[in-house]
Amino acid sequence: MFRISRRLDYGLQLMIALAQESDNRAKATAVLAEQLSIPLPFLHQIGRSLIQGRLIKATPGPHGGLRLNNSPEEITLLQIVETLEGPICISPNLDSSTGDEPCMTDPVWGELQSMLVDHLSNIRLNDLAAQPLPVGLIEQVKVEKE
Repeated sequence: MFRISRRLDYGLQLMIALAQESDNRAKATAVLAEQLSIPLPFLHQIGRSLIQGRLIKATPGPHGGLRLNNSPEEITLLQIVETLEGPICISPNLDSSTGDEPCMTDPVWGELQSMLVDHLSNIRLNDLAAQPLPVGLIEQVKVEKE
């Protein structure tokens, strides 16, 4: 079964929230965790991976927090997926490091993998961030700004 991990889902939510921050201002992890309903220790773990992948930066200090390392136009969904989950490999036979013999189903899975990688590389973070916020999140943002 194909399944998106909670780590990837939360990581994408985090990246979208950072992309929606005006002027790429740093946002405190505690605020992000509460806003996105992500347990703070898990958000820190995800943030560390995104920092290591050079997709976000951490700014220390009282007005510090997390922010994007590049503009949202430059960040693809594929980069986020591969930073948090590793290279996309939908079948063990497609992973050249296993040394397995070719299989008769490889062409089917190989084509699907190519299509998936191509599709994810064409989705930009700015496109995802431009989508409307869910109703509950809109209320949280309004309260936060007041």
